[in-house]
Amino acid sequence: MLKQAKNNIVFVVLSLLLLVLLVLIGPMNAFQHGYYANEVDVSTILKDDLAGTYDLIKSEYTTTFIPAKKHMTGVEVYIVKQDSTQGSLILTIEDSNGKIIDHSEVEVSNVKSDTWYKFYTKAKYKIGGQYTLHISASGTNGSITLQKATTSYMSEENRSGEALLSFAYKKSTFSIGERALICMLIFSFWMILLARQLKNSKSCTLKLIGICGVLVTFLSWNYFFNSIDKSNISFDYFQADSEALNTSIIYAEKDVNYYSDDKVNKYGLARYSTIAGEYYGWVTAFVTDDNWDNGYSREETAILLSDNPYTAKVAMVGNKLQFQNGDILKISKVSKENGNIKINFENGNISLEKNGSLRFATFLDSDGNTLPKGSLNSYVSQYGLQGKIFRLVFRVLHNGELVVRLSQLMVSLFLAITVVLLCALIKKKYNMLMASCFFLVLWLSPWVVNFARNLYWVEFTWFIPMVIGLFCSVHIESKKVRIISYFLTFIAILIKCLCGYEYISTIMMGLITFLLADLLQSLISKDKEKAILIFRTTFIIGTFAIIGFLSAVCMHAQLRGDGNILEGLVTIFKNDVLRRTSGADLNVFASNLWDSINASKWEVLCNYFHFNTEIITGIPGKLFQVMCFIPLGIFIYDYSKKVVNLKDVSLYVITFLTSISWIVLAKSHSYIHTHISFVLWYFGYVQVCLYIIFKKFIQVIKRTDLEN
Repeated sequence: MLKQAKNNIVFVVLSLLLLVLLVLIGPMNAFQHGYYANEVDVSTILKDDLAGTYDLIKSEYTTTFIPAKKHMTGVEVYIVKQDSTQGSLILTIEDSNGKIIDHSEVEVSNVKSDTWYKFYTKAKYKIGGQYTLHISASGTNGSITLQKATTSYMSEENRSGEALLSFAYKKSTFSIGERALICMLIFSFWMILLARQLKNSKSCTLKLIGICGVLVTFLSWNYFFNSIDKSNISFDYFQADSEALNTSIIYAEKDVNYYSDDKVNKYGLARYSTIAGEYYGWVTAFVTDDNWDNGYSREETAILLSDNPYTAKVAMVGNKLQFQNGDILKISKVSKENGNIKINFENGNISLEKNGSLRFATFLDSDGNTLPKGSLNSYVSQYGLQGKIFRLVFRVLHNGELVVRLSQLMVSLFLAITVVLLCALIKKKYNMLMASCFFLVLWLSPWVVNFARNLYWVEFTWFIPMVIGLFCSVHIESKKVRIISYFLTFIAILIKCLCGYEYISTIMMGLITFLLADLLQSLISKDKEKAILIFRTTFIIGTFAIIGFLSAVCMHAQLRGDGNILEGLVTIFKNDVLRRTSGADLNVFASNLWDSINASKWEVLCNYFHFNTEIITGIPGKLFQVMCFIPLGIFIYDYSKKVVNLKDVSLYVITFLTSISWIVLAKSHSYIHTHISFVLWYFGYVQVCLYIIFKKFIQVIKRTDLEN
């Protein structure tokens, strides 16, 4: 009894500590640090926008401001002074009632000239609250002034001010992703503690939930942050151009006024283009060479812009362009030049130094009315279900950066849950070693990690069908499970195809991988009754997968054919299917696709045996071919000893065919997309190869120990 009481006290204390930590990191977000401001680089401000100075020797400067964020920690002031100036620089802040809540004073001799001086504040400020700021000088001689500028350079906190000010805030020590995952880890540990404390029929379930929570957290952390493989330098911007098809709506909404085609609300994905070019997830630079300086001609009154849907609409003779410095010139000529649009103006002398960056220029119509700032154009090659969901979340939260990070966290979390379910089922059907190999590979593969949080690829949708097929394989004798599996298969394949058709042959093969392996094994072992059951189940589940695929295609075709499904199907086949597979007419497609259409399937397949990354962290890609052939050597050796394992052989063959199915069937797509399609090897093949190698190694070690 005494021991039990002691255990109860320890459990309660630990639970309270974990609860406090959970609340501090989660809802309260109590851990903050630093002094972060977004000050303007004064050297980049156009001369016409510098509105003189405010002399603090004559009088104090007074303005109001409204904090835009929590945890305001300071005010930055741009100071211009003589080096010999002496005296004090004073900052005072009053609340809406006129009460002084902050006061700072510094010797002017300690302040550098032509620099942002950082005042630290100690009071607590409320978002949306109005405060009065006083800046003054006392006992000074010489000169000390504040730099004034036009309102376009004012901070959002001080829109009506004259002097350049910047407001500093503390940053959260933990990002929203870190907070969510740390909270999940804390909760999972508590579940394990609770299971140990209860020691009843429910304790095993609670312990299992806790352990799964820990595993999901570890996987999610690596998927979201790439915390293990620092040599994976492509992680931060991997497939940013594809992800931009999802996030383009954010940049369009920021510009408020933009063009959009009549299909943009029907399709989920779109590409946004502006004067700077089409948005691919990074900032596009204007042309700079012997003839052009950041888009400005070095020889004539002309600029060079990207030829995109937006510039095609607004770059017209008779329209005007208002530059960053306010100058307005009329367009006299528009011509194409090396994939760009060259725009000539009637008169004037323009340059980067005088007129500012073209990124801030604005098109006007012939009457001088401001035209939209961008164009949002539908991406019609996919239905875009993931984009529709993303837009819905964005319209609810209205915070672009938060929506992106939360969405990336969720898809990472869904993939982690899928992987844990897959490994748990593999452990149940096979053994812990194979489950560990699957977990290790899907945790440490640079390819799986790179795709994991991408909002276009939504990688978790690739592996859910494999989980369903494995679940059906484990419980093949249960009619109820088989029926549930058929329904889930339809839903999973439908959702995957509505998010994109890429890798669909491999994904559908992944669905039946374990069923096919069982079928092959039962045929070899001549278990006729089991073979018939597995074949029937495989056929039905495959049929439901095809129905899910065709349903998605028809939904897409209805959009593509403007309501005419048959016409849409023809368009999809001609424009999307043929250029990714074989049999395309070279006359129909652009010359940059000819090589991929002409390439042989053998040539394409051979390319995918030469890894340009590590297989998993710590195993170099040059060992991939060795890893592929070692299991074959093991099979030959075991066959000679008459101990060959049919399960291993079946899995090796089926997972190999699963992985290469897309490479071969979508040959043209695979030829071009070597920068992404190596991920296909991770639909079981790499895992099974490592499993067979590790299994044989363990057998040899055990045999050696017995002989000794």
